[in-house]
Amino acid sequence: MRCPGQDMRFWKPGDIFEAECPKCGGKVEFFKDEVRRKCRCGHEIVNPKMDLGCAEWCQYAEQCIGVVPEEVKARQRAEQGDLLKGGIGGVRQQGLRL
Repeated sequence: MRCPGQDMRFWKPGDIFEAECPKCGGKVEFFKDEVRRKCRCGHEIVNPKMDLGCAEWCQYAEQCIGVVPEEVKARQRAEQGDLLKGGIGGVRQQGLRL
Protein backbone atom coordinates (compact mmCIF):
# COMPACT_ATOMS: atom_id res chain seq x y z
CA MET A 1 0.00 0.00 0.00
CA ARG A 2 1.21 3.47 -0.83
CA CYS A 3 0.79 6.57 1.27
CA PRO A 4 -2.34 8.44 0.10
CA GLY A 5 -0.33 11.67 0.08
CA GLN A 6 2.19 10.16 -2.32
CA ASP A 7 -0.28 8.21 -4.46
CA MET A 8 -1.11 10.32 -7.51
CA ARG A 9 -4.63 8.83 -7.66
CA PHE A 10 -5.50 11.00 -4.64
CA TRP A 11 -3.85 14.23 -5.84
CA LYS A 12 -5.78 17.42 -6.55
CA PRO A 13 -5.30 19.72 -9.57
CA GLY A 14 -2.98 22.12 -7.70
CA ASP A 15 -0.59 19.33 -6.70
CA ILE A 16 1.32 19.77 -9.97
CA PHE A 17 2.32 23.39 -10.45
CA GLU A 18 4.90 25.77 -11.89
CA ALA A 19 7.32 27.95 -9.95
CA GLU A 20 9.44 30.78 -11.29
CA CYS A 21 13.21 30.45 -11.22
CA PRO A 22 14.64 33.36 -9.21
CA LYS A 23 17.79 33.37 -11.36
CA CYS A 24 16.45 33.44 -14.93
CA GLY A 25 12.67 33.85 -14.54
CA GLY A 26 11.96 30.56 -16.35
CA LYS A 27 9.14 28.24 -15.34
CA VAL A 28 9.93 25.00 -13.49
CA GLU A 29 7.26 22.33 -13.08
CA PHE A 30 6.96 20.73 -9.64
CA PHE A 31 5.06 17.74 -8.36
CA LYS A 32 3.91 18.27 -4.78
CA ASP A 33 6.18 15.52 -3.42
CA GLU A 34 9.41 16.81 -5.03
CA VAL A 35 11.83 18.55 -2.71
CA ARG A 36 13.82 20.38 -5.38
CA ARG A 37 14.23 20.68 -9.15
CA LYS A 38 16.83 22.18 -11.45
CA CYS A 39 15.91 24.91 -13.87
CA ARG A 40 17.20 24.81 -17.46
CA CYS A 41 19.67 27.53 -16.45
CA GLY A 42 21.14 25.12 -13.87
CA HIS A 43 19.82 26.88 -10.76
CA GLU A 44 18.41 24.50 -8.14
CA ILE A 45 15.02 25.54 -6.75
CA VAL A 46 13.46 24.25 -3.52
CA ASN A 47 9.77 23.38 -3.83
CA PRO A 48 7.93 26.45 -2.50
CA LYS A 49 4.83 24.37 -1.61
CA MET A 50 6.63 21.47 0.04
CA ASP A 51 4.65 20.30 3.06
CA LEU A 52 5.81 17.30 5.03
CA GLY A 53 3.28 17.73 7.80
CA CYS A 54 2.43 14.05 7.48
CA ALA A 55 5.94 13.22 8.72
CA GLU A 56 4.89 14.56 12.11
CA TRP A 57 2.33 11.81 12.65
CA CYS A 58 3.00 9.01 10.17
CA GLN A 59 4.79 5.95 11.56
CA TYR A 60 6.25 5.25 8.09
CA ALA A 61 7.73 8.74 7.58
CA GLU A 62 11.37 7.61 7.61
CA GLN A 63 10.67 4.90 5.04
CA CYS A 64 8.80 7.38 2.85
CA ILE A 65 10.87 10.58 2.97
CA GLY A 66 14.16 9.43 4.48
CA VAL A 67 15.64 11.08 7.54
CA VAL A 68 13.05 12.73 9.75
CA PRO A 69 14.34 15.75 11.74
CA GLU A 70 14.81 15.10 15.46
CA GLU A 71 12.30 17.80 16.49
CA VAL A 72 9.62 16.05 14.40
CA LYS A 73 10.45 12.72 16.09
CA ALA A 74 10.18 14.38 19.52
CA ARG A 75 6.71 15.72 18.64
CA GLN A 76 5.69 12.23 17.45
CA ARG A 77 6.77 10.67 20.75
CA ALA A 78 4.98 13.36 22.77
CA GLU A 79 1.76 12.91 20.80
CA GLN A 80 1.90 9.12 21.11
CA GLY A 81 2.28 9.52 24.87
CA ASP A 82 -0.72 11.85 24.97
CA LEU A 83 -2.80 9.34 23.03
CA LEU A 84 -1.90 6.56 25.42
CA LYS A 85 -2.88 8.70 28.40
CA GLY A 86 -6.17 10.00 27.01
CA GLY A 87 -7.26 7.18 24.73
CA ILE A 88 -7.64 7.29 20.99
CA GLY A 89 -8.97 10.70 20.03
CA GLY A 90 -10.31 11.15 23.53
CA VAL A 91 -12.77 8.28 23.03
CA ARG A 92 -12.17 6.94 26.53
CA GLN A 93 -12.62 10.41 28.01
CA GLN A 94 -16.05 10.67 26.38
CA GLY A 95 -17.12 7.31 27.82
CA LEU A 96 -17.55 5.72 24.40
CA ARG A 97 -16.54 2.13 23.74
CA LEU A 98 -14.30 1.11 20.86
